[in-house]
Amino acid sequence: MLGNFFNNLYYGKAGKADFNPENLPTSRVSLFFQMLRVYWGSLMKLNLLYLLFYLPAILWTVMNYLVLQNTAAAVQAGEMTADAMRSQAFSLITTYLLILFPCLAITGPATAGVSFVTRNWTRDQHSFMFSDFKDAFKANWKQALGVSAITGALPVILYVGYRFYGQMAASKGFLFAVPQTLCVILGVIWLLSLQVVYMMMVTYELSFKNLLRNALIMTFGKLPLALGIRLCSLWLVILAFAVVLLIPAATAYVMLALMLYYLLFGFAFDRFLFSAYANAVCERYINPNIEGAKTGMGLRQTTEDDYEIDPTLPQPKQDDEQK
Repeated sequence: MLGNFFNNLYYGKAGKADFNPENLPTSRVSLFFQMLRVYWGSLMKLNLLYLLFYLPAILWTVMNYLVLQNTAAAVQAGEMTADAMRSQAFSLITTYLLILFPCLAITGPATAGVSFVTRNWTRDQHSFMFSDFKDAFKANWKQALGVSAITGALPVILYVGYRFYGQMAASKGFLFAVPQTLCVILGVIWLLSLQVVYMMMVTYELSFKNLLRNALIMTFGKLPLALGIRLCSLWLVILAFAVVLLIPAATAYVMLALMLYYLLFGFAFDRFLFSAYANAVCERYINPNIEGAKTGMGLRQTTEDDYEIDPTLPQPKQDDEQK
């Protein structure tokens, strides 16, 4: 056991010729945590690379947050009325979302590159981080830009639509609350589909239309699981929000911890988590319909045809596992 532990720290599991079949995980959860233990240091490096493409969005968000804080301070000091603040906040948020659109749109190709690397890692397959990132970036940049352009445009459209239908519901009748609610649902569904779409993009040869269609079908088909995975990715945000509510004086420290987490680890960890989820879903529902496509990659297999490691090593048999 200790020998495997130290070998994994030095070499990583993927590609080790003397890694025995009985050491392979038997469940997706076990595979995820074993790969996270092996690659957590590499995820920090990948996060720094990924962060470069998110810098415009981060800086623009920080600038608007500071302006909003100054506006709130002016209200507290009596220099601005609450109505004036609401009007200014609406204008500020609209402008923020409009400029955020291109900031998010440029992140698509980088997300494809990161998704390719993390897809391999969550399968317990070797990946050369920088070269694989670059190759997936170049191979998928068109479709990735299309997905990230939608991601950047939706917040503007949904925010304006939500406010419009909210005002109509207040003045014309409750019926307009239906399209207002649909705006929220549409935003959530798209957010959940992003957990699958980039991994499918770098794995399968699909037209842009079929890529979006299959991602949405997968999302609707596994909606509870997709919601659970998204909540898992937001665990620190939820915890930070709870701490701020309970201990308002700790807000500055909580925000600092949250910022450091995403600057050092969070963006890459989210893609790692999404890739593990997308691998599981696609291997269950898509790969069996593709001739020659493997399933259960990184997991302990029971048939020689499905094995990914050296077939000359002793293989666990179905009868042995049943015993």
